[in-house]
Amino acid sequence: MTTSPPEPSALSSLIASSGAKSASDSLSIEILHNLQYQHNWTDLKRHLICLNTLPNYGLLDLNGLGLQQHPRSHPPSSSGTSTPTAGETIALISGLPTRHAYIHPDFQNYLVRHSIEETSIPIQREYVLPLSLSESWTLGRFCAVFDQLPERHPLIVEQAPGGQRQYPGGNQDDIVNGNANITPARYEHHDQKRVLLGLKAKEGGGGDGTIVYYIMQEGEVKPRQNG
Repeated sequence: MTTSPPEPSALSSLIASSGAKSASDSLSIEILHNLQYQHNWTDLKRHLICLNTLPNYGLLDLNGLGLQQHPRSHPPSSSGTSTPTAGETIALISGLPTRHAYIHPDFQNYLVRHSIEETSIPIQREYVLPLSLSESWTLGRFCAVFDQLPERHPLIVEQAPGGQRQYPGGNQDDIVNGNANITPARYEHHDQKRVLLGLKAKEGGGGDGTIVYYIMQEGEVKPRQNG
């Protein structure tokens, strides 16, 4: 009795049809597939970034799952332990999550004080760096990635829901007496650059290939205060 081999999974078929030529190529497609089907991200895109280049090229968009390289690029370091060479390329993914990946404590405090739902704030595009636990990265390599990321757009709240105007610099009595600026408040918050690290565990030898995500932000972040 002969048995036919099992059909390849949808992910395996996707990687095979993409023309992936390396483990890093396959990993970026696997992370993208995980974001789309396990976390319901939309408008997913793949990019290349060239590290340590002057001027900074920023994000180089790839069409679909194409793995063609920018003509100025060089193969990335296999170990990730050395200082990135000029023109080294790293794959990056971006997309729109179903909810905010992170809200700064100051901005969250403003939303709570003014009874503004987080869901009323537009979702911003997030960037994901595919990584394997077998890789070893230096701070210099992460800094080179942040150098190529675009600045985040400010989060702006013109006024509280329900048409209630906010009056900075005075209370309602001040307004009656004509001593306050009656321009509606405009709260503007600027987030630092950030990237989600899409980490895949090893498969086999006790590993199950689980993918988890951690947020890495540029610079120091103000700690959350209770009370």
